[in-house]
Amino acid sequence: MRTVLTSKADAASNELVAILVPVGKQPELPAAAPPAAEWSADFGKDKGASVLLRGGKGQRWLLLRVPKASALTSEDLREAAGQARLRAEALDRAGVTIDLGAVDGSAEAAYAAAEAAAMAGYDPAVCKKDRKKAKVKKVSIASCGSSAAVKDAVARAGLAAEGNLFARELGNLPPNILFPQEFAKRARAVCAKSPRTTIKVHGRAALQQMKAGSLLGVSLGSAFEPQLVHMTYKPPGKAKGRVTVVGKGLTFDTGGISIKPSAKMDEMKFDMCGAAAVLGLFHALAGGHPCPYEVHGILGCVENMPGGKAQRPGDIVTAMNGTTIEVLNTDAEGRLVLADALTYAARKTKPDRIYDLATLTGAAIVALGHSATAILGNDDRLRDQVQAAGEVVGERCWPLPLWPVHKELAKGKYADLANIYPGGEGAGTIAGAAFLSYFVDDKPWVHLDIAATAWEGPNRSYFTGGSRGMGVRLLLELLRK
Repeated sequence: MRTVLTSKADAASNELVAILVPVGKQPELPAAAPPAAEWSADFGKDKGASVLLRGGKGQRWLLLRVPKASALTSEDLREAAGQARLRAEALDRAGVTIDLGAVDGSAEAAYAAAEAAAMAGYDPAVCKKDRKKAKVKKVSIASCGSSAAVKDAVARAGLAAEGNLFARELGNLPPNILFPQEFAKRARAVCAKSPRTTIKVHGRAALQQMKAGSLLGVSLGSAFEPQLVHMTYKPPGKAKGRVTVVGKGLTFDTGGISIKPSAKMDEMKFDMCGAAAVLGLFHALAGGHPCPYEVHGILGCVENMPGGKAQRPGDIVTAMNGTTIEVLNTDAEGRLVLADALTYAARKTKPDRIYDLATLTGAAIVALGHSATAILGNDDRLRDQVQAAGEVVGERCWPLPLWPVHKELAKGKYADLANIYPGGEGAGTIAGAAFLSYFVDDKPWVHLDIAATAWEGPNRSYFTGGSRGMGVRLLLELLRK
């Protein structure tokens, strides 16, 4: 997929030109378009209205009604651009042009339109023989000038969309195909694409030497070896700082001995979406997305299965930082994996700040529904930055508290910590973050619980079911400046 900037919105016979028309305005059309008398009665006045115009030489114009300029948001532009891409796919067009001439043609508008048009049209049917192949090969953004800022925005949008789509593809793969070693293999392939990205993969033997007993305990019931993946991105010139991003990579989670109900257990292939987001970030960085920071990506890739060798409720494990943990529920496994991944991140990469992304708690759905990611941490300024970045890219986040009382409740009876709160305490999402806070060595840190948003959420034209690639675009926005 190519995403380009163009000065003209020419309707070639193999392309669709989508013209965004604000409420209260009439579209400006080329002479080759049919006269208004033929279509104006079919073009509604409210947001979301659309009409397809046909030219005599195979041209197609799609008029899309968007809010008036004073109310127009980036999300409106993304939704309209996604609709245009879907219509172009349905019309078997090789290209789609988004004409921003009637709206604010700023760099931000160009970015939103280019990003959504490139993301839309993805078919999540990863193993179907008749999986739909994208017909649109080029997205063009027209009538927004040719300034350096606009050019940069369109280029970045294309790379961000590719990173999102890469993460979505990972999330939709079944666990018999995407197991821990395969995840590591794909991470190696991503990092091989650029001299700025390198990788180390630590298997069971290395993890045993590191005394990563918390992570290793989760893997005991699985036939697949756990993998701790460490990727590094080095920017051109002097780095502005060092940032580490950690992703939970449970390639499948049965719950272990504390087995989950059978209904929807198949969806636990999505329990690696945090790691997918981090790898999607590196896919964009390796592709050339600008970033002034040295970035470390840590993936904890494990499968959680029951079996004769599996971890039991009541077991006590010792994490990499020496903390002992009562495993009261083997289905609270993500925090056990992240305990060692975060310790590794804090001590091996020595970052200025840490973010982790994890499909950690179903309680996040209870707290916020599927419309927002829960964010918690030990640095309010950093947390606020995450929330602001989410608003920019349309990946909304909402803060929950993390007070001393929450950390106190994570302490165990027979070990330093327990991996779940005592019965009746509630606050499941906070409990997960409170546990993780013991493994960041007081580094500035924000935890993103994406369990509610990783594969479910509001219908949008640029999401078509399955994994949503949540977090890739947000991370790119956070690391942009």
